[in-house]
Amino acid sequence: MNDGDFIEIEFVGKVKDTGEVFDLTDAELAKKEGVFDKDHKYGPALVIVGSNSVVPGIEEKIKELKVGEEAEFEIKPDKGFGKRDPKVVQIISLNKFYEQKINPVPGAFVNIDGKNCKIQSVSGGRVRVDFNHPLAGRDLLYKVKIVRQIDGAKERLDSLLKYLSLEGESSIEGEKARVKLKNSNQIVEKIVEDSIKKWIQEVKTVEFVKPDSKETEKKKEI
Repeated sequence: MNDGDFIEIEFVGKVKDTGEVFDLTDAELAKKEGVFDKDHKYGPALVIVGSNSVVPGIEEKIKELKVGEEAEFEIKPDKGFGKRDPKVVQIISLNKFYEQKINPVPGAFVNIDGKNCKIQSVSGGRVRVDFNHPLAGRDLLYKVKIVRQIDGAKERLDSLLKYLSLEGESSIEGEKARVKLKNSNQIVEKIVEDSIKKWIQEVKTVEFVKPDSKETEKKKEI
């Protein structure tokens, strides 16, 4: 696989020293492992090669594989979720959590000031929190299979919108893409436009159609 390729992969990720499954794409396997989440969408995951949408170790291995091939491999922290950084383990006032209506319970994962962290301890009006990724510093084991490559420009465009968690309609005529999003604003449109032009080389012009009027359009040229 090469940078810019749109592919779908199936994978299982485990922590090496415990065998704990922390992420996977197969719903039946998730049930078997006792990690099934009814709110999680299972099935092959879209990867745009070169977009840093997966950890570096997976991206490197994907580039060695072809459609239909499978690999099992180990990933060290520097190619996974990074090494643990003691500097991001901090002490925060208990009042800070109360102000944001958060009950700090040791062991819980919460979001404070827009950042995810794990509560390590609560004592004397102070909360010790760890902003490291939960898998930072861990050796990982992955099993990855490339199930298909997405080639057509229209299909890649639809996949890109889904990857960005956006609902809407799209079409491509020549070098122009027309996109109608259900929920949109200028920031979202800028992200969509930049992403389309970066990863779908056939498209040079992006035209946004407002959902409430086919006549109200926003046209952007390179």
